[in-house]
Amino acid sequence: MNRRLFTILGLLLVFAMLGMLVWVSNQLDTIKHTPKVPVDTHSESQVAPPESGETRTASEALLEGYGDPGTPPIEDLRKIQRVAVGYFTVIKDAQRFPIGGNADFAAALRGENPNREVFLPAGHRLFSADGLLLDRWGSPLIVHPQAWRQLELRSAGPDRIPHNEDDLVLSSTGNSSGAE
Repeated sequence: MNRRLFTILGLLLVFAMLGMLVWVSNQLDTIKHTPKVPVDTHSESQVAPPESGETRTASEALLEGYGDPGTPPIEDLRKIQRVAVGYFTVIKDAQRFPIGGNADFAAALRGENPNREVFLPAGHRLFSADGLLLDRWGSPLIVHPQAWRQLELRSAGPDRIPHNEDDLVLSSTGNSSGAE
């Protein structure tokens, strides 16, 4: 009886290990064959609005009016925060491509994420020639992860010098500081 039980358990263990090997092999093939999203690094950061035949992403709609002089600058950070909330809602397996700063967040929005979902096209006016997210004054945003799926956003402000009194800061909870 014990010998039969151990034989059955041994066979189950062997089949489980074979199944795991097949699964890992498929995962590696998927990673190898997933196309990379090209990053457009042209020098001009302004892009014409989409033509009538092109569809805009939801993130582009959320960013409508970004940098508009008629709105308070903190609204720009709120718009980006809404895009971040949308990103973390859609991308369930975000830990495969963790966000450690501006470059990671910008790449994720361009489609370098587990779903290969493009939130903003590479040529969007929000991106610098280097592919970083910019504030309304043309300085790279400071994206600081606070916790899982929570980002603090900081703009260097009109003087374009980060970490001084004119900076705009929006925490992941929506609290803001700086020039409103």
